[in-house]
Amino acid sequence: MTKNSKDIWIKELKKLLKTELATVYVTTSNKRFLSLDDALEHEMDEEKKREIIKKKGIIIMKIYELLSRVLSKNEWGVFFKGEPLEGHPTQDGMKIYRVNEVSPDKLFDEIKSESKQMEIECQEDLNQQTEGES
Repeated sequence: MTKNSKDIWIKELKKLLKTELATVYVTTSNKRFLSLDDALEHEMDEEKKREIIKKKGIIIMKIYELLSRVLSKNEWGVFFKGEPLEGHPTQDGMKIYRVNEVSPDKLFDEIKSESKQMEIECQEDLNQQTEGES
């Protein structure tokens, strides 16, 4: 092959190849988009989800603070209903009893788990209602 025919051959091959350089947009959730509008839309949806989660956390904390304030203001406590008194043996064989009280951390955790359970149930109810309307 001569140099001239080689150059022609390379030019013909280059015509068959397509090269694209594109900007890829990566969102905070590590999703990739070729379109800026799609990436921005996805990022706005993610930001809305983050705001909802943050608001739910604040609401749960406020419920806990309100409940704790009411309990302490009235000098009330939360105890285990099944075993309200806890017996501790002494050296002389007698028992000292104390109230089997629920810790504040346990109360907060239970409020969080119950709110999540309520949210799941509400979502299931909404899904059933929308399926019934279809």
